[in-house]
Amino acid sequence: MKRETSVQNLLFDVDQVPVEAVIGTNGHTRRIHIPGKKALVHQGTGHVLGVVGRDYRVVTNREAVNLAQEVCGKAFPGLSSIEWEARRASAPRTLSYAHIDLMHRTHVLNYLGSEIGQSDPYTPFLRVTNSFNGARALRFDIGFMRKHCSNGVIFEEEVATIKASHSKEALAQLQIEITGRSLPQMWDEFSKFLTTVRSITMTADQSTLAVKTVLHLPDPKPDDKPARKEALDALAADFSARLSGYRQELGENAYAVFNTLTDIAARPPDLPCFQQTRDTIERRSGRWLKELARHSQAAEFNLEGWFSSPASTSTENSDQRRR
Repeated sequence: MKRETSVQNLLFDVDQVPVEAVIGTNGHTRRIHIPGKKALVHQGTGHVLGVVGRDYRVVTNREAVNLAQEVCGKAFPGLSSIEWEARRASAPRTLSYAHIDLMHRTHVLNYLGSEIGQSDPYTPFLRVTNSFNGARALRFDIGFMRKHCSNGVIFEEEVATIKASHSKEALAQLQIEITGRSLPQMWDEFSKFLTTVRSITMTADQSTLAVKTVLHLPDPKPDDKPARKEALDALAADFSARLSGYRQELGENAYAVFNTLTDIAARPPDLPCFQQTRDTIERRSGRWLKELARHSQAAEFNLEGWFSSPASTSTENSDQRRR
């Protein structure tokens, strides 16, 4: 299970060591070198982070953060790259991969869509994903965070890529390609989506269904053990309380659902039946926001019909394609 951690805990050095097999028979052992493989080891603890191919170019999390700052400088030329700081991070206990968020110190984007006329400030962030086991490519994604409550969403996935991720040749030359649009363009699109979802009225039941759909929450089963049933009831009560709060604050609309989802990502419940990570929820929330906003513009759009359509569950399909 991935957990929040300090950025400093992830800025460790990595040793690269040969991989050997130890074979023992009749009290005798011998070591056999395994060609073409190397183990990546946490220099401070000696813990093995992963086993990769011989030509795998190791990128430490410190290097990944430096690359992310370079991405910020190229992707957002209007903002000083030194103003982007690594402020938030998460990783599994094995430390085999990590998500590190760079946030801009001062840049604020005001969404003026509130019905009561108050601004709703957001700030951009860039998430760098790095791994030591080859399971995840080095990648960079852009998100927006609602400033007063730290609720975030991944809005633009793979805003920048590095060719042949983790290959020696590509990383030696820092072949960074910016694939996303400019920050003003992304913010304009994002704020329009917010305005659209704010205009979509949702009943309490529809809102609950939306949360359940995006999070892929399981249905209770008749043969559930008492402990699981109790945990699922506690999970439903937790989400219901959050949803009610946002519906009171933001109105009985899809924007309240969106903020409920990002709140769950930022502050997940401490329950064994809920194992989803911030990164997963924020990506699904961003996809859900886009899909709902786009489909709602169609003249024949019907909310009930949309919930039963493949589009409303496209977050699941996207997750499967990325595995």
